[in-house]
Amino acid sequence: MKALYRVFAFLIVPFLGYLLGATIFNFFWDQAEPGDLKNADMIAVAQSCERKGPVAWRGFGYHYDCKIERRFKSGTVNTSTVTGWLDPSDIGKEYAAHTMRRAQVAPDERPHVFVGWLCTFVFAILYLFVIAKVAVPAFPERYLQVPEDLEQPETKP
Repeated sequence: MKALYRVFAFLIVPFLGYLLGATIFNFFWDQAEPGDLKNADMIAVAQSCERKGPVAWRGFGYHYDCKIERRFKSGTVNTSTVTGWLDPSDIGKEYAAHTMRRAQVAPDERPHVFVGWLCTFVFAILYLFVIAKVAVPAFPERYLQVPEDLEQPETKP
């Protein structure tokens, strides 16, 4: 029974914490505004979207993988796929965007990023207390007892 509790305390609880933290962060991260279309280097227009979820590395809940058409200032047009910040209601809408690492397309304006980071940080601190509370009973007794030589400090004459 103690081994099952340890699996719960050291594997399940941290994994659930990750999923909850990712859910909180991505809720705010995926909110995008159209941005300044006149000065944009690239404009992203959603063509079709596929629903994913309800549990993924992005957390709990559904998200969408959308195929987009990328229109560059130079006149080049190509297609790509984005995850999260577009959904079926955005099909046909134009968003000012840019290319991030690994050629991922991201919106130029994400209005609630700071709130997302702040909420995720607060959640992480609180969840560390939860993990500590759950993990302490899983430790063997020999780690929970204070050694006798540490209980009373030595007094030097």
